Amino acid sequence: MKSQQYALLAFFLFAPITMAAKEIAITIDDLPYVGNANTPDKLRREEARFSKVLATLKAENVPATGFVVPSSIEKDQWALLEAFKQQGNTIANHTYSHPSLNNMSAEKYIQNIERADQILAPLMGKEKFFRYPFLATGNNCQKSLAVSNYLKQQGYTIAPVTIDAKDFNWNQRLHNVPWRMRASRLPYFKQHYLDATWARTKKAEQKTQEITGRAIPQIWLVHMNTLNSHFLGDAIRMYKQNGYRFVTLAQAMQDPFYRSEKVKLLEGVPNCQPKIDQGTE
Repeated sequence: MKSQQYALLAFFLFAPITMAAKEIAITIDDLPYVGNANTPDKLRREEARFSKVLATLKAENVPATGFVVPSSIEKDQWALLEAFKQQGNTIANHTYSHPSLNNMSAEKYIQNIERADQILAPLMGKEKFFRYPFLATGNNCQKSLAVSNYLKQQGYTIAPVTIDAKDFNWNQRLHNVPWRMRASRLPYFKQHYLDATWARTKKAEQKTQEITGRAIPQIWLVHMNTLNSHFLGDAIRMYKQNGYRFVTLAQAMQDPFYRSEKVKLLEGVPNCQPKIDQGTE
């Protein structure tokens, strides 16, 4: 009898943890690769690192949305984008040349979006996503609203960010290590990158709980870079071990929060409309 009681107690203690899986969507910025290679050797390294990220996503059975900067597409790299899409991932618009809206007019910025749209049209699906480079949504409301209204008219959904571990900083530090010493330093970078990512995740969980009063699907920003060619798989497994289930960006954004005014409290979302209603979603 006691054994049955203990079993029942264990069920009620642990069932909520297993039943209420948390959700997260991976978004990868700056495809096909951060920066420009300009030499055949660097192009080969970029292709190898891109392929490692793609293989990681396949091995972990994780979907991703990749935000492409067409001006960075170099020799033979269109094939990388096709492979990314064919694997079941989503191609999205990150402007043509990765400018900051804070540093140019709305008209010029919209032209930049249009130029990217024309190039990426064969790879994009019916649901179109856009992310502001640098998460910069404009340094005045008139500019911000002009661009966000244009995006809406063109059928774009603006992709916000809840988790940004600033992986570009760790990537730069990794590249600052002489390549002959880099392999020996990988364990250090792995641990610190994972620690930084998880710390940002806990902050995101707390912030979104404060905004909504409940858990919501998280949207994680990483970049297509050397760092993630090494450690994206480790980060994905860290999330899985902590109860997260990976979903597409489209699935994450079906949550009512992302259709509410409260979404403007997140990074990468224009916040120039009338005062946010703090009531129900």
